Amino acid sequence: MVDSRKPVRKKSAVVVGAAPARRGTLRFVLIMGALVLINLYVFLWKKGTSLPEVQKRAEAASLTKPNDVTTPPDAGVGPGGVPVAPAVAPPTITGKVAKGDSLGKLCKRVGLSSADTDEIIRALHDVLDFKALRVGQAFTIERGADGRVTRFELIVSKTVRVSATRDASGELVGDKAEDATRAEVHELGGRVTGSLNASVKAAGEQGQLVGFFVDVFAYDLDFYVDSHDGDTFKAVVEKEFKDQEFLRYHRILAAEYKGKAGSFRAFWWQAPGAKTGAYFDDQGRALEKTLLKTPLKFANVSSKFDRKRMHPVLHTIKAHLGVDYAAPVGTPVWAAAPGVVESRGPAGGAGNMVVLRHQGGLETLYMHLSKFADKVKVGDRIEAKTVIGYVGTTGLSTGPHLHFGVKQDGAFVDPTKLAPARSAGIGKRDLPAFQAAIAPLAARLDKLAIADAPPSAAVAAANP
Repeated sequence: MVDSRKPVRKKSAVVVGAAPARRGTLRFVLIMGALVLINLYVFLWKKGTSLPEVQKRAEAASLTKPNDVTTPPDAGVGPGGVPVAPAVAPPTITGKVAKGDSLGKLCKRVGLSSADTDEIIRALHDVLDFKALRVGQAFTIERGADGRVTRFELIVSKTVRVSATRDASGELVGDKAEDATRAEVHELGGRVTGSLNASVKAAGEQGQLVGFFVDVFAYDLDFYVDSHDGDTFKAVVEKEFKDQEFLRYHRILAAEYKGKAGSFRAFWWQAPGAKTGAYFDDQGRALEKTLLKTPLKFANVSSKFDRKRMHPVLHTIKAHLGVDYAAPVGTPVWAAAPGVVESRGPAGGAGNMVVLRHQGGLETLYMHLSKFADKVKVGDRIEAKTVIGYVGTTGLSTGPHLHFGVKQDGAFVDPTKLAPARSAGIGKRDLPAFQAAIAPLAARLDKLAIADAPPSAAVAAANP
């Protein structure tokens, strides 16, 4: 049979991409050619970067630079691969002792090596008390060309400086220098206006004198309540000078405080053969008594002894068996009399408390302390005015204050009504020598004139 179907013609497959591949190859060849031309330009023909010029500069540098000089391993590299020298330590370093500095920490802080630090410490070992390092003391460090320390100097005070200087043998040698000073005896005085502190400064003196008056008359006066406008103060005092600069007070040889609370005088005297001296009045009686007038400086009585007081925290009637002194947290608290530390520690509502036992069946209690003095331990025998702790607000307390309690033969008594006895005065045998020694001092106090107080505003208005 004859097949009448028409033959089917197969279509050939179309190959896509043959022409673009040829175009891509051509583009690649052109790009590579351009890059080759650019490199040839940069390395063969361009001025400054061509290989011949780089070679010429290298040869010129080798003629001027010694062959044994190499770039330090810690040197940086600048633009174009040029070495950059490392930073050079300054030849002189000055500064001040910072908080928390020991001598070793100070040296490390300013960048000294361990070797230099050890040398300085060894050199100063015999001329500097390392515990005397204080914030703000100035120092100077000098280095030599090799970077080693050639001199270290520390200004310890206005008159004392220590140094470690490298000698001819190459070792640091310590030295201590003290400037010459002189002591002079001066009289001073003034009238209280506002406060004793402000009045002493108005008289041209330093605030340290205020502490002396508070300390020496602490058995007779509480300056927070017993000091009034119009009171007068006088003193004969040793002063130390460096050239014309006042440095510090030494002993107060004689002092007087006179006002509404009474008239009080104090004279320093040390008996022949005695290890130390003390203050006495003009009759030779000791100023020290069995109990201080107040166990801390400049405090305000915020609550008195009261057996029927309303408790500020518990809000119930509860006996207040002591005196409260309001003062800032951290105010030092004194031992009110010589004695033995009987106990020290937390005591419930009393907070941190110290109890001292004294002669004659007397006990004193100090409550609500923020912390205790580090060097005072249970069993220690301490003197009056020894700091035993610091004002706080621990326990049942509405604010920072010291609760001061006193027991006589086991029973609480009002500290403000307790009549303290005087310590031993000057014996009959030494009394004539004492009177002879204080006579010129008493005369100087007598001759020291104090200006009259200015009239008050009310009096001035009434008498124009």
